[in-house]
Amino acid sequence: MSVAPTLVIGLGGSGVWTARRLKRLMRIRYGEVPLIRFLLIDTDQAAFAPAPKLADAPDAERAMLTLQNPEAVYDSVKKGIGELAKLREWIPDALPVHILRNANGVGGIRPVGRFAFYVSLETILGKLRTALNECLNIGQELQIRLRERARSFQLDTNQVRIYIVGSLCGGTGSSLFLDTAVLTRTLLRQLAPNASVSIVGLFYMPAVFENEPTLRNNTAFMSIIQANGYAALKELEYFCDANLLRQQPFTFRYPNLSDITVSAPVYDEEFILERGTADGRMLASRDEVLELAARALLIDIGSPVGARNRAAQANIATVLTMQPCPQTQKLRTLHSLGVTALSVPIVELLEHGAVRQLRQFITDDLLGQPLTSAELEQLVDGFLEANRLEERRDRDDLSLQLFSGRYTLSRTRQELEREAGGDDLKQAQYAAEWIQREITRLQNDLLPTARRQVSQQRPVVLERACQAIRERTNSIIHERGLRAAYQFVDELITIFESVQRELVEEQQSYDTDTKGRLENELGSRLAFLTSLRGLSGRIQAMGSADEQAIDDALLTLGRYGNYELQAVARQATLEVLGSDQPIDGKPAILPQLKEWKRQIELAIAKLGEIDHRCAEILSTRLHAAAPGSTYVLDQWSLTPEEFHRFLDRVPVDIAAYRDQLWQQLGTELDQRLNTLAQKSSDELVAELVGAIGAKMQAALREQVSIARLILERDDLPNLLTTMLNTCQPFWSASAVGVGNIGYQEFFAATVPAGQDDPNYKQTEQWLRSQPLLQNAELVHSGYPFAIEIMKRVYGARAFWLERTRSLRHHYEQRRQFPQTAELLHLDRRFLELLPDLYEGVS
Repeated sequence: MSVAPTLVIGLGGSGVWTARRLKRLMRIRYGEVPLIRFLLIDTDQAAFAPAPKLADAPDAERAMLTLQNPEAVYDSVKKGIGELAKLREWIPDALPVHILRNANGVGGIRPVGRFAFYVSLETILGKLRTALNECLNIGQELQIRLRERARSFQLDTNQVRIYIVGSLCGGTGSSLFLDTAVLTRTLLRQLAPNASVSIVGLFYMPAVFENEPTLRNNTAFMSIIQANGYAALKELEYFCDANLLRQQPFTFRYPNLSDITVSAPVYDEEFILERGTADGRMLASRDEVLELAARALLIDIGSPVGARNRAAQANIATVLTMQPCPQTQKLRTLHSLGVTALSVPIVELLEHGAVRQLRQFITDDLLGQPLTSAELEQLVDGFLEANRLEERRDRDDLSLQLFSGRYTLSRTRQELEREAGGDDLKQAQYAAEWIQREITRLQNDLLPTARRQVSQQRPVVLERACQAIRERTNSIIHERGLRAAYQFVDELITIFESVQRELVEEQQSYDTDTKGRLENELGSRLAFLTSLRGLSGRIQAMGSADEQAIDDALLTLGRYGNYELQAVARQATLEVLGSDQPIDGKPAILPQLKEWKRQIELAIAKLGEIDHRCAEILSTRLHAAAPGSTYVLDQWSLTPEEFHRFLDRVPVDIAAYRDQLWQQLGTELDQRLNTLAQKSSDELVAELVGAIGAKMQAALREQVSIARLILERDDLPNLLTTMLNTCQPFWSASAVGVGNIGYQEFFAATVPAGQDDPNYKQTEQWLRSQPLLQNAELVHSGYPFAIEIMKRVYGARAFWLERTRSLRHHYEQRRQFPQTAELLHLDRRFLELLPDLYEGVS
């Protein structure tokens, strides 16, 4: 395929919509092919907002014309300060530039939009220069992205194509169409002096907007729109007329740039679109006309049809130069086009099939079936044991992870007696003193050391426990679904809350009873040992009483020491389980479990919403054409009622896209739950359906291509005939030009197959057998889902359009009054400089 550097510039709301829609159509059809660059310019920030039918508008591709203090800048212009003095040549004496403060358009006042453009020129030129440089250097990117496939593209960097799209009648688009073309051509002369540049304009006339709700009942603003349209047509015809510009060049002066003198057409081709065709076929809304334009650009840029059309341009241009308008003898510079298609509704079909599969994935995989009681018990018991988190019955796994030390007596009675020497009384006194020192060591050394160890272990044990729960919950979601994961987490909460209660009861029992009892018992035994003095002591110590007393005191000390250390471990376990305060920045186990439970509940609810949304999509009645439209832009070759039958042909293994769907949601538990919680149902449906659709498309290509339907269906010839009769240029010029002069035409239809397709000859023969295609160019597009039909008609003057006279009426009304007259044109000098559209018309 032969390709050239291409930039699409969308101006104003309509132009930005068209460019973003074109980008979306190219992604649907071709994916991310790095051949086209986009630049979107507007004064209304809403033009860049996300929309389902439109591609994104990243910062690198958009230029927002906003001014913080437009009144101050305007005052500097009026005072002639610095380079802004150049604006004084054309700017009106009174201009409501305060409109620019709100970043929601220019209110249909064209000079306000041009003022914003001039003041923001540095930004505009930076964005434009970047986009053009990227266009000129696409060869390297083509190799990097497409690798082996890049060999199938023949790149010609000496041919640069620029498409500028916008309205001629609103505020922003109609205020920028002239300067954008002038500056783009000038920059390209600097960046690629040897390149052949083609700038194509595609412009919307007032009729495109007359049925919009905001304008239909606002006759005053509609009058402004129509007057703007007439003024812009005057500018367009003048600056695209080679003869007039050769006789009377015009100099554009921009801040901080050298003067640019224009003596040749600023556009190489300029197409205008109205709301319908000359024979009365209409599109109901603005968006439908913009859709037609986007599809026309898709065919011109993204298929061999455009190359075939450009090959015919030299002959067309020659004829138009030799055959001027019979009445005015001026060049016929205005053109129009029409597009229709006989197609498989592949996007809708894919969506329908993908939504069916998504519902199955939600039911079988994401939600899954609940666990039985036995399954849940086995799962939870096995998890707690495997990860040393069991605290029920006689298990202390979690506590032992925090502190496994025990208090062990370092002396036996016999060892104390040997150390003491002497008689029984001396030994008793020695044992009492040693036990008292041991109690002090326990309080001042062993317990603080245990608390430090526990403090160090708490975040480690907590992190290990939460990570184990996180990983197991995540694996359960993947293996059994969210319902099973919810049961697992809920059961862990129940168990750990029960453990927490038991530990609290144990701690309270120890603090209020056991500890005091042990301390009293230990105190009594020490007091008895200490009392063994003198004769009475000897009497009391007779026999083995002193030995028994020492043994009892040591036993009580051992029990007391271990209980105290266990209390440290118990308190730490309670904190790890349910502390209200984060531990080293991390929530305790129970708060974390409850948060996961909450998120899983939200995720399950969100999946319910998604399933409901899928059900709505499947039950919605689809229409190939919008209500009220009499021009069928896209004739479907099969009805929505037939979708199920054709989808059933496609063998789809859910395993083929299951992994990718899981990847869309994330790989980690928190990532998956956040994705389901934070994204809207529509966002998730779009992403997941897109992933499934990408896998289904190849299978559908074999089953529902136009080539296959030609073999199966008898109604296609009639449908195709309807579309061929429908495809007419979208303007109100009569079918026969003024003075019976003929238009130049380019008429083409795509063969929905590549030349390497085994059915392409048969498909081409079928198309050639259709009577209305005898004079059409047949071009192999390689796109299997549509026969696209394009008609381009060249060579009219603005006054040939039936609606131009009405536009002139509104223009003349506003021209009567100085305060409105100076707001009509981009340059106030144009009021007297430019010839009227009816000049020379009898």
